[in-house]
Amino acid sequence: MEQNVSMPEFRPIEKSDRGIFLQAFKNYPPDISEYTFTNLFAWRNYYRFEFGIVSGYILVRAFIRDAFVFLPPIGPGNEGAFLKKVIIETGSPFIRVPEPLALMLKSESGLIVTADPDNSDYLFNVQDLILLAGRKYDGKRNLIHKFKSSYNYEYSSFEGMFPRICLDFADEWCVMKDCEGEEGLKREREAVGEMCDSFNEFSLLGGAIRVSGKIKAIALGERLNHNTLVMHVLKADPSIQGLYQTMFNEFLLREVRSFEYVNMEQDLGIEGLRKAKRSYQPVAMVNKYTIWPPS
Repeated sequence: MEQNVSMPEFRPIEKSDRGIFLQAFKNYPPDISEYTFTNLFAWRNYYRFEFGIVSGYILVRAFIRDAFVFLPPIGPGNEGAFLKKVIIETGSPFIRVPEPLALMLKSESGLIVTADPDNSDYLFNVQDLILLAGRKYDGKRNLIHKFKSSYNYEYSSFEGMFPRICLDFADEWCVMKDCEGEEGLKREREAVGEMCDSFNEFSLLGGAIRVSGKIKAIALGERLNHNTLVMHVLKADPSIQGLYQTMFNEFLLREVRSFEYVNMEQDLGIEGLRKAKRSYQPVAMVNKYTIWPPS
């Protein structure tokens, strides 16, 4: 008879927990975009993230639609057996489960496994997006050329000054996009603010483009695993044609060229976002699933 998992005492994620998560991600490198400490910390209030440690695993849970759900366990091998024990004992599902683990559970456990395409991550080859070679990128190259030929611009990598610049532009972008009138954008602005405030402490990579001396685009990312960077923030003044594409290209060229891949996170089922990300020709999708208790 399988022994039950003794649930840990969960507590909210705090900035002082960064070392715990960094060591875990170093030992067990993640593929899903959710698993950087930056993402967990920045979105902690919205998702009410909590964590506990049990049987050598870090177990993260969130409170979504009035119920607790778990994120995939972080820890030593045989996560499937551990996940199965937790889900049967608690009756709570696991979300954002990477495909290899999900398919193993689907074939072996009797648990209910459902695909979650809206939260699957887009993975791109960095060199492809730096060079933009070939007919499939004609549109991107044309937009970048049009921007560069039309505007006096400067790209800058930011360190000490980035938090203030990042926050100021995030506020300007939200005015342009009416974040106050859209709950998702409002919550994203809060998360971006957390990332900007913690930019130096979290060793993030950041850049910005000035147009005629004024910040008009920002980018923010960090290492996800040994060969992949995950993009946290990519925003540009929507009234300037080609700026978004130029910001992305310059950031990859200046900050990300040592990585093989860039993870552009999910499209959340938003058709415009899906179309934009697909237009960059992903080399793979990091598919995710939800694991439910047996019915």
